[in-house]
Amino acid sequence: MATSTGHEWLVMCPDFPDSLQKRLNVRPEHLQNLQNDPEDFWLFGGVFLEEPVKEGETPKMKGSAMLIRANSKEEVMERLKNDVYVTGGVWDWDKVQVFPFKSALRKAL
Repeated sequence: MATSTGHEWLVMCPDFPDSLQKRLNVRPEHLQNLQNDPEDFWLFGGVFLEEPVKEGETPKMKGSAMLIRANSKEEVMERLKNDVYVTGGVWDWDKVQVFPFKSALRKAL
C-alpha cells in the first residue's frame, strides 16, 4: 500500500444484520491489523450504534465509520476489502460508502 499522503476519505461500513457475534469474534484481529498500516492512514475510526451505550451491556453495534488519508478511493477500497471485518462477514461490502472529505475541525480524544 502506498504511503498515505493524499486526501481524506469518509467511510461508512454497515454491518450485516445479526453479525454482532462475528464482529466480537474478529475484533482483536481487526484492531491488531490496523497497526500494519501507515501511521497517518487512519485519522479516526469507530463503531456506530443502534442506541447509546448502556452501562453493563454490550453495545448494539451496527457498523463502522472512519476517516482515512489516502491517495485515491481505490487505495481505500483495496485496504478495506482485505479487512477481517469484510473477510469475516461483518461489514456488508455491497453497502460500503466512501466519500471525499475535507476536515474543518478535528480534535484528539
